[in-house]
Amino acid sequence: MSYLLEILGRGWPSRLSDAFGDKLKRVLSDTVPALARHLDVAPEEPALHLELGLAHLAAHDLYQARSHLAAAADLEPDRPLVHIAFACCLEALGLLSAAVEKLEAAAALEPDDSVTHFALGYCHERQGDTTKALSCYRRALELDAGFRNARERIAAIHLHGHRLAEAIGQYEHLLVDDPGDVDLHLALANLYLREGNAHRAIHSFEDALLIEPDNEQAQNDIVDALEQAGLIFEAIGQLQSQTVDPAAPAELFVRLGDLYGRAGQSDLAIEAYLIAIERHPGYLEAMVKVGTQYLRLNQPDEAARWFSRAIEVNDRLLLGYAGLAVAQLAAGQQTEAAASIDLASNIEPNSTLLYSEMARLHLQSALQEEIHHHLHNVPGSSPEVAGPPENPADALIDQQVDRHYQLATEHPNHPDVHYRLGLLLRQRGSLQEAIAHFRQAVQINPAYTKALIKLGLALYEAGDNDQAIAALSQALELHPDYVDLHYRLGVIFANRHEFDLALEHFGQTVELCPDNLDFRENLAIALENMGMLDRARLMWRRICEMAPASEHARRAVKALGPE
Repeated sequence: MSYLLEILGRGWPSRLSDAFGDKLKRVLSDTVPALARHLDVAPEEPALHLELGLAHLAAHDLYQARSHLAAAADLEPDRPLVHIAFACCLEALGLLSAAVEKLEAAAALEPDDSVTHFALGYCHERQGDTTKALSCYRRALELDAGFRNARERIAAIHLHGHRLAEAIGQYEHLLVDDPGDVDLHLALANLYLREGNAHRAIHSFEDALLIEPDNEQAQNDIVDALEQAGLIFEAIGQLQSQTVDPAAPAELFVRLGDLYGRAGQSDLAIEAYLIAIERHPGYLEAMVKVGTQYLRLNQPDEAARWFSRAIEVNDRLLLGYAGLAVAQLAAGQQTEAAASIDLASNIEPNSTLLYSEMARLHLQSALQEEIHHHLHNVPGSSPEVAGPPENPADALIDQQVDRHYQLATEHPNHPDVHYRLGLLLRQRGSLQEAIAHFRQAVQINPAYTKALIKLGLALYEAGDNDQAIAALSQALELHPDYVDLHYRLGVIFANRHEFDLALEHFGQTVELCPDNLDFRENLAIALENMGMLDRARLMWRRICEMAPASEHARRAVKALGPE
């Protein structure tokens, strides 16, 4: 289900101006105050109005931007950029119809600009006119066949309209341009499965799972010999000479990072791992190693964030294996399906272990902060009396389990709380309790894909194969009502101006009706399902909220910024 719901949310720019990228970015000829003084001298100069309009637009000073861009459009109506900038300003103000008029004026002046046609489609779709939106997106593709956002929005509209063949066609085109994108393979596999084509789904799931780094490619006999001889820096030098090649594989940088780590050079190790992740964004091993190096540097916040990213990658693999198993069952391949579930069960502990480590790190940091505060604020305090020594890892996990239990009692209808408690219980070996909380999470929110997969694998380990397969199958199903709900939510969320106003109003009503917090949690999960919220950032934020009064948590949440 997750990847089909993500299809509905793909291709949306955060705001219209993002669609035009660098086109609206200009190096000002002078400071804004100086430009304003120039404009006082030459009030009919369109270039000055445009410069000031773009500067105010970049600063999100929308009313000042609107004034100058309107003047520029009146003074220089034959310049497409003026109409595009004005449209972006109007869209940010929530004036979609006016934005469409300006984009149409720009398209008339520059009919071969694919981005302008995409922007028109974006506005029409947000207005609910998918027929016009499709026409504009297709025109954008005629002008630029590789326009990914246009294909993604076309696929989303077709999926919402239950036209699977058309959605599949768009993703097949996307894979031609980017055959190494795991998410595209998984999305296409889920579409095939939804269409009833189990054999094609199997091939797509297998393709997705095969796009993983092959560590053996990075092996080098000379480096091995130098490392075994204890000549670490010589081995590093040998690898560095190989990384000069622009085509050097990601595995090579992971090997280099390992050597830097052995040499005690954590900063250089992290730098090497980050290059590996840049070359292979789904490199799970590299993400875990970045987190491990941050632990060595005593930076638990950074370590936990990287572990959170690794969890998302591991969960993506879990979805791939679960999808493969469901497709194999649909194709009558019972033995192969069992093997796929076994593989999923083998990698599932990675997620539970990493989440437990993240929870432990946060609590450890919070406790250290309390001791530090006591030492510096209580007269006569000393390290011996300020508090207990650092808790063992198991004790810290037990404390986090207790905190999650308390939160689940306070907010019994928050599915994410039950999901996270299930992860901790699973890591602690309390399988039946974990199953109960995973089951509670999906009873509250039947579209909670991650919880369904964790429930299925936990049931499989418990020997309840029939219920395990039922849970995994449910994770891949797509109820028509969920499609419509998530599509409409995506359209609303894309209109950030109205969405923020709605949330502000919602926040005021929460004070009168605290139970509405349950709705907020399910709203966040729905946006996660569509890929419109950063899952890794959100998971770390939720962990920080377990101790909201700590300065550590406040700093961490502030560093994450708005979601």
